[in-house]
Amino acid sequence: MNPFRALKRIVKNSDQKLEKLNELLDLQRSQLEQLQKLVEVSNRMPLEPLQLQKSPSTFQEAISRIPLLLAEKTYNTSHPEYDANEVRNFPGRVFNGNVASKNRVYQALKPFIEKNNEAREVPDFYWQPILSDVLDEVKAIPHASQVFERKTFIEDYVADLSKRYHAHYQAGWVNMEDALFLYWMVRQLKPKTIVQTGVCNGLSTALMTLALVKNGSEGRIHVIDLPPIFDSQDPAWTVKGNVYGVVIPEGKSSGWIVPDAYRDLVDVQCGDAKQLLPPLVDKLASIDMFYHDSDHTYNHMMFEFNEAKRKITPGGLIVGDDISWNASVWDFADRYCVPSYNYKGAVGVAFF
Repeated sequence: MNPFRALKRIVKNSDQKLEKLNELLDLQRSQLEQLQKLVEVSNRMPLEPLQLQKSPSTFQEAISRIPLLLAEKTYNTSHPEYDANEVRNFPGRVFNGNVASKNRVYQALKPFIEKNNEAREVPDFYWQPILSDVLDEVKAIPHASQVFERKTFIEDYVADLSKRYHAHYQAGWVNMEDALFLYWMVRQLKPKTIVQTGVCNGLSTALMTLALVKNGSEGRIHVIDLPPIFDSQDPAWTVKGNVYGVVIPEGKSSGWIVPDAYRDLVDVQCGDAKQLLPPLVDKLASIDMFYHDSDHTYNHMMFEFNEAKRKITPGGLIVGDDISWNASVWDFADRYCVPSYNYKGAVGVAFF
């Protein structure tokens, strides 16, 4: 064989192998980025598909296989070695409860705390009658039925996707109890300006919007979201056994379950909060309530809290969802020496 031709073939084969190696490395980088965004079923952020070695039978089983440490100070709560002490995740706990606060929401919460002064906790069962009354109030608001109809539609939609493609999809929203808690806080606070990052289908946005309507429709919600919209024409959305996490139905958009009659109370920007949040905060005169529900890594949550703090009003709230991932809410509240509250291990509130 011609030695030059043989050498040329070796070089060509080496280039092909190098190209394949680069493709594998790119895939691994992509998967590692997604690991930072996927922990619990209740997460509402956009996800790329993640191929696991074997197709798990349930979504919970799928995410339990993801590594414990997702990012700096950010943990997979479904991992068997998850330790709540690492993230100070103590459901019902009130931190800095000895600090005086005139915050309206904190004052509404305070009678529950005083009943358990030694523990400085609010037991879950305290919320049962409150949330029951809240739900009755919500259902009586005109057009609220549209929220529940659309909620049922999404639940059926993701169940059908999961069955059809044998993959794991979840509806993108907070659970109903958390949404009712957000509604309760908005009713207590009477905010004029709410900022939210991470919306997806928008159950939390819808309930807070209904609370604004009940308050008198004087408030507005400014939301930022990267919508994970299902695309039936994209094969990457339909790989068997993949974990896709949250999904917005095809043809819908961020916050679409907000009742049509109240859409003018919600301003939606689609994009990355890293780029969109600072100019939004610059534009607003003040923020009464900030609600985080986007990228749940510790550093990103602290970034968002710091941005919101620039315009947070005295008596305002900084709220984080999925607070079981990391200790950002508690660390931020400690920095400013304000009370904070862990609602059922799901939502964290700092009272300014």
